[in-house]
Amino acid sequence: MKIKSMYLMVLTLVTLAFVGCSKDDDPKPVNFKDHDITATITVSKEFKKAEDDYFNLSISGGKENGTFVDWDINGTKVTDDIIQLGTDDFDGGKTIVLKSLEKFQFGSLKFGGFEFGSTPYTVTWKIEDNGKVVDEGSKVIIKDADPQFLKMVSFNEVD
Repeated sequence: MKIKSMYLMVLTLVTLAFVGCSKDDDPKPVNFKDHDITATITVSKEFKKAEDDYFNLSISGGKENGTFVDWDINGTKVTDDIIQLGTDDFDGGKTIVLKSLEKFQFGSLKFGGFEFGSTPYTVTWKIEDNGKVVDEGSKVIIKDADPQFLKMVSFNEVD
C-alpha cells in the first residue's frame, strides 16, 4: 500500500510540474533594435585649451553577445570599450565624426563642457541612427553658465 501511495504522489507531482510550467509562462525574448551610428560634433574655433576651456565626449556601443564595437573616428579605426575624447582633441575648434563600424544593440553618447575663458564657443551636433537624424542642435557655451552644458543620447531601444 505504501508503494502504491508513493507512486500516486510522484505521478501527482509530475502532473503538477507539467501543468505549472506551460510554454505560455516562459518569458518572451526581447528584440533590441540594431543601431548604426554616425555622430558629428563640432566645437568652434573660439574653444581654447590655453584659456582653460573644457570639453569632453564619450561614446560606446555593445552587442547582445557582450562584445563592444569598433569606431571610425575621422577616418581612423579605434578599438576600445568606451571611446573618450577631450579638450586636447577639440583645441582650436574641431569637427569630429564618429561612426560605428558594425551594428550594435546597446550604447550611449555623452558630450559637454564649460567655458573658463572670456570668449564663448559653440558646440554643434548631428546624430544619425541607421541613416536617420535622431538629434541635432547647437549651443553657445558661455562663462559661468549654470548649469554647464551636457548632452546625453542613449541607444537602447527595443523593437
